[in-house]
Amino acid sequence: MKRQSIRVRAAAAFGVAGKILVHRVENRCDGKVWYIPPGGGMEYGETSLEALHREIKEELSWEIKDVSLIGCFESFHRINGIEEHEISFTYAAAINDVSPRLEEPVEVIEMNGKKKVFNWVELNSMLSPTTVLYPAGLLAVVLDQYNL
Repeated sequence: MKRQSIRVRAAAAFGVAGKILVHRVENRCDGKVWYIPPGGGMEYGETSLEALHREIKEELSWEIKDVSLIGCFESFHRINGIEEHEISFTYAAAINDVSPRLEEPVEVIEMNGKKKVFNWVELNSMLSPTTVLYPAGLLAVVLDQYNL
């Protein structure tokens, strides 16, 4: 299925102790494991920063701080049968008033009722050719951002 529009998304790269918070997706199209940071689509009239705060609040019930844009990535990809054109504003951010438990998954029930689980995953484990930190190009930026 081909999506005939461009999706614009805002995402947060939460990096702590060499790990990043991501949702794992097994892509049947390329056989790779995709790791996707929390975030979501922008709404009309909303800036990427506003969308980021809203999405993190909706998905994780967290307030965030120390937010800085680390990249804007454009992607044409196919994931589980859906072709997409997506632009992702990706920010480094810290969690306000929450000390993350890096060994515990963060479970989320989305507005459509789907369950999504975020885990803290070692950035170095994403160097494998069988994994993708989405969007493409983010891994190099995050490794540099967190001096890994």
